[in-house]
Amino acid sequence: MKIESVAVRLDHYLSHIEDFCVVALSLGALALGIMQVTLRYVFNTGFEWNESLFVLVTVTAMLMAGVRAVREDRHIAVDIVPSMLPGFIAAKMKLIALAASLGLCAFLAWCGWQYVGFARMMNTASVETGIKDWIVYSIMPTVMCLFSVRYILRIIIGPRTKQANEAGAS
Repeated sequence: MKIESVAVRLDHYLSHIEDFCVVALSLGALALGIMQVTLRYVFNTGFEWNESLFVLVTVTAMLMAGVRAVREDRHIAVDIVPSMLPGFIAAKMKLIALAASLGLCAFLAWCGWQYVGFARMMNTASVETGIKDWIVYSIMPTVMCLFSVRYILRIIIGPRTKQANEAGAS
């Protein structure tokens, strides 16, 4: 089995997992937000953990959407210089940019896991939610690992759209 076909299959499955996570987290954030507003303005009460959890779920959903944006080549990029260069040179610059992004994401994931280890050793928890800090802090290095996987897949198979994903899975 060629590495490209394995990468396409992995891309296909990750795409579905990412879609599910973005939708589920967004709906969870929506439910938490509606609950907070309803409790605050209708019943003049609320839960102290609601706002913190709302922010956490919303940020996690947006980070997952960022992973999805890398897949579809919609992530923030400076492309003014490559657009003025011949195709071959622009393609090489794009590959260098992808490799640099991969290196940065992998480094941030490693640094993040180092900090998660420290937070776990400290055994602290959020006052509002009661969630251990290391669990919350582990979101960022996990997402950076997902970004890294996406950049590796981009280097192997290029950007993917939903239509390309469906055609590749057939």
